[in-house]
Amino acid sequence: METQAEKQTVSGLELFFQTMLQEIYWCELHLRDVLENMEERASTEELKSAFRNHRAETNDHVARLEKIFYLKGMGAQPLFCVGMQGLFDEGWQVIDETEEGSAHRDSALIVAAQKVEHYEIATYGSLSTLAKTLGLHQASELLEQTLAEEKNADSTLTQVAEKGVNSEASVEPASEEQLPLPDTGAISTESDPAIEAMKEATTGMDAGAGSKSTRDGTEASAPGSADALLMDDSGQPKGKKRSSRKKANA
Repeated sequence: METQAEKQTVSGLELFFQTMLQEIYWCELHLRDVLENMEERASTEELKSAFRNHRAETNDHVARLEKIFYLKGMGAQPLFCVGMQGLFDEGWQVIDETEEGSAHRDSALIVAAQKVEHYEIATYGSLSTLAKTLGLHQASELLEQTLAEEKNADSTLTQVAEKGVNSEASVEPASEEQLPLPDTGAISTESDPAIEAMKEATTGMDAGAGSKSTRDGTEASAPGSADALLMDDSGQPKGKKRSSRKKANA
């Protein structure tokens, strides 16, 4: 029979689940305001409607999360999410750097919103899987409902983009603020030396050529080793010439 201490033991996975729950709760609370601002800045009624409808859905997402907190006996406490804050910042940057009423802004708003949707899709999918693992089946069902709505919102935005926003933006003249275009041929980065060194180090190398088994002439037996990934149907390493080298050195 479990002792009281054992019953109160919380796994690291459960704490991780709770943290993710609090972070996505923070995201949903703030996303309502972000979507309202995106709706105001969009120039077509179709795009405005997409943002407006998803804002209404977001209210349902908040309510479902609050129900999950209740089921777990937790208070609904939001926790700052640095990942989503970065995506929100990108959204504000899109608004600052595009012209009001332009197709370019509409297209950029769709991209910014879809980045948020993809973050949420990944989060809700992971939370649902974790909930099942932890035996929180009712919570998993609630999370799956939200996941389906996030996927649908993402699909709706794609349809709006493909229906005309992107094609219109593709022929819309760039604003003066965007010109002149940078000379990409003259751009270099701090990573260039590292990339060149990597190219030199790998030139002429086969997969697994630097592995211990290749250097020492030992047989490849460890699963997952470079040589183990290069076995032929007979179980022998592909392209190995150890026996011939030994005879030549004899």
